[in-house]
Amino acid sequence: MDDGDDDDGYMAFDTRLRKCPDEPTVLEWTVGLRRYCEDTRDDPGKLFATLTGFLAQPGYIPEDDDDWYFDVFDMRSQHAMEAFRVLVDDTHLIQKALKVKSLSDEFSAIAHLDRMWVDPNVRGRGLGLRLMREAQHALGRYGLLVILKAHPDGDNVPSAAFLKLAAYYQSDKQLGFVPVSKRKRPGWLVGSWEEPLVHESDTTFFYLD
Repeated sequence: MDDGDDDDGYMAFDTRLRKCPDEPTVLEWTVGLRRYCEDTRDDPGKLFATLTGFLAQPGYIPEDDDDWYFDVFDMRSQHAMEAFRVLVDDTHLIQKALKVKSLSDEFSAIAHLDRMWVDPNVRGRGLGLRLMREAQHALGRYGLLVILKAHPDGDNVPSAAFLKLAAYYQSDKQLGFVPVSKRKRPGWLVGSWEEPLVHESDTTFFYLD
């Protein structure tokens, strides 16, 4: 019997935020789908899906010579460092994509959606978009610029695969993702999460049936 079919438990979405140990002004966050045993949330069982990232809210967005922002992205991962380069090198493309004259006038915080994982047993049920909407609900605030790369698992992934996954992420209009540049930055998306929106169909619990 699969863990998700256990009649003694239930599956629910769970959002956790914590201060980054290396930079207390940065929040690290995880949105997960967990199976809880019986009627308690104190002893969660298996994770079925996760979305991780961080939120930096210093009151401004990064510039090329910004050592503080550089360190914030650099201490996360190589993928996060690529996000930093997109933000500082392709500002004009992001402004065009989001239809704003100046990023510095519109935004004061950055959220990077770093990594998503979904258990193969529950794929194909829209959980990727559901996790992102849960993050939007928890993180949404005035002046928040969101950045991520639609990156399928595997090495040497072709650009067409990035674009296909990015199109899937863009299919959820509430998330508001737009491509930075399909030609120069395939798979990279940005959005403006100015409100903690909740989709009318989203609930705390997740049912396999």
